[in-house]
Amino acid sequence: MSGERVIDEILKNPELISALAHKVYDKLKDEIVIKKLEENSSAIKALEETVKSLQETVNKHTEAIESLQEAVKKQGEAIASLQETVKSLQETVNKHTEAIESLQEAVKKQGEAIASLQEAVKKQGEAIASLQEAVKKHSKALLRLMKEQKKLSVEIGSFTSRAGKGLEKTILNIYKKALKLHHVDISKIRHGNVVDEMGLIEKGKSFEIDFYETNDHVYIFEVKNFADEGVIEQILIRRKLLEAKFMKPVKAFVVANYVEREIKNILEKEGVEIIYSYEVK
Repeated sequence: MSGERVIDEILKNPELISALAHKVYDKLKDEIVIKKLEENSSAIKALEETVKSLQETVNKHTEAIESLQEAVKKQGEAIASLQETVKSLQETVNKHTEAIESLQEAVKKQGEAIASLQEAVKKQGEAIASLQEAVKKHSKALLRLMKEQKKLSVEIGSFTSRAGKGLEKTILNIYKKALKLHHVDISKIRHGNVVDEMGLIEKGKSFEIDFYETNDHVYIFEVKNFADEGVIEQILIRRKLLEAKFMKPVKAFVVANYVEREIKNILEKEGVEIIYSYEVK
């Protein structure tokens, strides 16, 4: 039987065609199902991989979340502590604010007091300036008086030398109490002369002296109204002569109403006691 005839026979037989169609359909169906299953298996496998990856990611996220929760917990505790600190700081700030307000009030009052003092100082300054001007004028007048007084003292001193011993005794009596503090009894003072027998100053020369002697000392005096540079040589020469004559300590005194400051300093360095009322520059 040729091929065309077979085909014609098949086409003329509907049952055969139907049977063949079922066979082909079943086979195609099986192939489609298998293919679908294979595709589904691949998809399922891919999904499993994805799910596995997601699970790992979820696990990591879980760990991260737990770590974050722990961190959040610690931060919560830290925040609570900070809130307490902030509360305490706020209370301190409130106290500081009150203190500052109190200080501002005190500063304000002090400012007012300072302003008042400045005004008073200004007035005092004006008064002092006025006084300084008056003192300046008085100082000039006083300086003139001192010059006149010094001149007068020199003149009186010269007069003392000429007038004899009466005025010297008067001066000694004026300073009697001061001399007594140095254990000097002016009633024992006598006037005399000492001769330079040894040539300490000028051999054979006689010097007038006021002195008296005790068992322990010899007291020598130079009495002046105004003690100038001449008194230095006078008292030191006489002390030297008496030390050689009596061979015992000699206490030297200069008694004067007025003494120049420079002369006083020199005499004190020489160990001479100075009894005086006024020091002249």
